[in-house]
Parts: sequence; structure tokens; C-alpha cells
Amino acid sequence: MLARWLGLVALAAVLLGVAGCGGVAVSDVAEATGDQLTVYSSLPLQGPSAGVSEQIVDGEELALHDAGGRAGRFKIDYASLDDASPSTGEWNPGVTATNAKIAAQDTSTIAYLGEFDSAATAVSLPFINGAGILQISPASPYVGLTSSLDAGQDEPERFYPSGKRTFVRLQPGDTVQAQAQVLLMKSLGVRRLYVLDDQNAFEVPLADIVASDAEKAGITVLAHDSISTKSGAAFTGEVEKIVASGAQAVFLAGAEERGTAALWQALYSAAPHLLLLAPSWPGDESFTAAIGAAQANTYLTTPVLPASSYPRSAQLLLRRFRRIFGIEGGTYALCGYEAMTLVLNAVTGAGARGNDRQTVIDRVFATSDRDSVLGRYSIGADGETTLSRYGVDRVRGGRPVFYRTIEVAAAGGA
Repeated sequence: MLARWLGLVALAAVLLGVAGCGGVAVSDVAEATGDQLTVYSSLPLQGPSAGVSEQIVDGEELALHDAGGRAGRFKIDYASLDDASPSTGEWNPGVTATNAKIAAQDTSTIAYLGEFDSAATAVSLPFINGAGILQISPASPYVGLTSSLDAGQDEPERFYPSGKRTFVRLQPGDTVQAQAQVLLMKSLGVRRLYVLDDQNAFEVPLADIVASDAEKAGITVLAHDSISTKSGAAFTGEVEKIVASGAQAVFLAGAEERGTAALWQALYSAAPHLLLLAPSWPGDESFTAAIGAAQANTYLTTPVLPASSYPRSAQLLLRRFRRIFGIEGGTYALCGYEAMTLVLNAVTGAGARGNDRQTVIDRVFATSDRDSVLGRYSIGADGETTLSRYGVDRVRGGRPVFYRTIEVAAAGGA
């Protein structure tokens, strides 16, 4: 569709633009120099995602502290970078590219932990991959980072200039979330679905996958429309189409925009029976606080699960996290802890070759049936985790409230 094509063209322009400011080159530096290695983190430390990022960073620091600041014979330094713009509080392509180039050009770098947003990872990954450095993201679910399924042109290859996979994400990606959405729909008795996306190149594939999976599950997809959810957008015509279609539910794949709440209100006002489904927007409750009565029909899928859903080791860690940092930790604190632990274990296990970047990458990609604070998982050759549980939130009092867990039958790459 035209909107998706334009979005992908815009993404390509962003990547070419940041590449032009210093270039994305493939490095021939195989080893980090010396006995002192550096792990970089790049996350939005300002704006609506700051609270989530704080949990991740604290988790990473706690894991390093627990290891005594070392991995085998190597001392490990930690550098936390902010990928958000000081003026907007949102992640910024130029800032993200600068972070990635700093890490890529540092001869002591052994791993890069980030980004949070998929679009940010699309910017940093070519730089980090070109330098032959391991990258682990606590989120970034965009399917095109690891798979060609419903992805953009030349994806995922164009994110890997070295020709080798170096990117791992610890949370399930879009394919798992799509399956979770369809399982939720089936449990709610949905037979007729209307699919929307917000024209964001990183969200359109999720809408496509949901539509395809829904059809396979026997749910009739009445239409798939691309709409703008920017502030001030008018939804009258779209709402009329949805109501006239006889849909029982609407699924929206999109980023949190100021117009999204207005769309939700318009849909609920026109058809109070409609179920309203979407992914969650971590760390930003402006949407749930603004949808009013539509909260009664809203279901949001989320990778964030209650502490009781994780192994006992995670629950003990979160209690210690609260004592040390004075804040409640959750899924993202566990992701930060596990990301750093994966790196440290790989460096330690490599022995004298712990500063060899490819050896560390190979050891992380060889992860199989690992018992961790996130649960038992393996990592596929494409960098996908086999973790397959998704949560569902309802909205109560303007806030997301955990509703249930959905276990997807199969996850992970080949």
C-alpha cells in the first residue's frame, strides 16, 4: 500500500542520512584491546520512556555489580548513553547514530545494549554490526530487524553490513505479539475484525501479520486501512466505515500519538459494543488516561508480566532491586539484568578470548535452554528469543491494569 511504501522510503532516507554523517563501514578490528572492556547502553533517559529506561539501566548496573565489575580475566566498564533529544525527550536519529558511532569506534567495546525503540535500533544496528560488536535490545519488536516476513525492502539484510547476525532481542518480537493478539481475539469471541495501522513503517508489518494470522484462525478480516493518528486528525469517515462493516473488534498497530485517544473515543461513541485492541505503549500512560469510557472495551497486549509470572530467582532479584534503588522493578529491570549477564557470561566463558568480539557473539547466539530471571529460553540463529508469553492489560481508572497472560505455542527463530 502507498502509505507503507512512503514510510519505508522515509526510513531509508533516515538511515542513509545518518550513514552519510560518518558512514557505516565494516571494521576489521576483531578484538577489543587490552584487559579492560566496555559495555555501552543506549536508551531514552528523558521523556515518557525515562522510567522504563531507568529500570533497564539499574538492572544492567546491578548485574555488573553482582559480578564484581569483572568477567573472567577482564575488567568491565559500563557507559550509559542517552538516545533522546534534550528538546523533545523522544529518541532522536542523530543522537542515536552518534551513540552508535561512539561505541563502534571505541576499541574497548565488547557489547552494545540497546535500543529501546525499533526505529532507533534500525539506526544504530548498521554501525554496531559493521564494527562486529554484539547488540542486545531489551525491546525493539519490529519484525524486519530479524526477518523478511512482511518487512521492508532488503530487510533484514540492510541492517547487517558485515553479513553476519550480531543482534539479539530479549523480548518476543512482532510475530509473537501478533499471535497473542489473535489468541486474545479468539478468547473474546471475535469473528469479524477491522485492522488499522498508523502509517508508521515500524508498525505496519504488525498489522499485516495480525490480519494474516486472524484469517488463518478463522476470523474474517473485513478491511485493513492506513490512517493518520497525529494530533488534529479527523476520524469521522473512518469510524463510519468501521461501524458499517459490522466489525466486532478493531485492532490498531501504531505508536502512541496524540490523536489515538481521540480515535478510541470516536469509535466507542459510535459503537459501544466494539472491542478496541492495540499494543501497549510502555512508560506512557497519556493514552490510557485520555480515552475515558472507551477504557471499558480496551485490551492492550504487552510483554510486561507481573513479578509472580517469573521464576523465583526473578522475584528475589526484584526485592533486592527495590531495596537498593528505592523503586519498584519489573520486567524491564529483569531485561537489563539479563542483557548484562548474557554479555558477562559470554566473556567469562570465552576465557582468554573474552575480548574477541566474534567469539562473544557466537557464545551468546549459542544460548540454549538457559534458565534466567526471564525464564528458560534459547536464542535462534536470527537473534530471536524463544520466550513466548505476552500479557494483556485492561484499563481501569485511566491506567493499564494486568488482565491475563497468553502463552504462544511457538516462538523464536531458526
